[in-house]
Amino acid sequence: MKTAVIIANPSSGKKNGEEYAQYVKERFTEIGWKCEIKLTQQKSDITKYTALASQEETDYLIIIGGDGTVSEMINALNHTSYSPVIGIIPTGTVNNVARGLGIQLPIGNVLDQLINSEERKTDVGEVNGRLFMSSISAGTIPETVWEVSDDMKERYGSLAYFIEGLKSLRNEETHTLEMTIDGKTHTKEVSLMLIGSSHNILGIPHFFEDAEMDDGRLHLFMIKQTSFGQKIAIFSKLLSDNEESVPSEVTIDSFKEATMLLKNKQTHVAMDGEKGPEFPLNIKVRPSFITVLTPKLQ
Repeated sequence: MKTAVIIANPSSGKKNGEEYAQYVKERFTEIGWKCEIKLTQQKSDITKYTALASQEETDYLIIIGGDGTVSEMINALNHTSYSPVIGIIPTGTVNNVARGLGIQLPIGNVLDQLINSEERKTDVGEVNGRLFMSSISAGTIPETVWEVSDDMKERYGSLAYFIEGLKSLRNEETHTLEMTIDGKTHTKEVSLMLIGSSHNILGIPHFFEDAEMDDGRLHLFMIKQTSFGQKIAIFSKLLSDNEESVPSEVTIDSFKEATMLLKNKQTHVAMDGEKGPEFPLNIKVRPSFITVLTPKLQ
């Protein structure tokens, strides 16, 4: 009999996390799994329950929550010798991690996808010893990410980030970024930097067109200081279906290991939607770090 621990954030999914957990348990019990629900009351509970599932060598760890919840679980697995197969039930605001794995809401659909899933290895990124499964970012706009209140997230959903991002454009700054990427050193003036472990960034499918969840690389996007109108034009061009060249204001690259230093400011990166480490950054890919349940490829 397969065993599963279901870790649920009760505050996620418009505070329906506990109901989702019961529903998930019922569905997986129907297919013969032995399931146990663990409800979190604080962030440290995610680490505690993940470590316990690993110690007991549970077959599956089902996580119900948003990108921040998934990030805590991944970092807990960084300190265990055994890792269960991971299933993600996305109930957060943006759910970049789940989107990158091809998981699509609503919840009923997600369970059907996971019950009829396949197991795949996936890469994660590491920055200053902490792991991320979706992305890290730096710049004036990302600095607003961790300032978005839970009330705004609940009221406006992913639009809350857009609202705060627009406010920050009035004070946008350019940063001098000194980078060593796979042994090559560069210095660039940038206003926005994104690093992703798969193709889905900011809720946008195929942001990094050629990226895969198991390609053994991280993917870099940087943009120079531009006006709001120029940014709209650049993103529209990048996200269009036609084969236009990358705008000159944009740098797109991929790498295995990098260091980054800000010359004119100290700041933190946003990591999977939360406040992450402070510059300078030591970044590398952790290839095939975990095994996840993903929808079967058609």
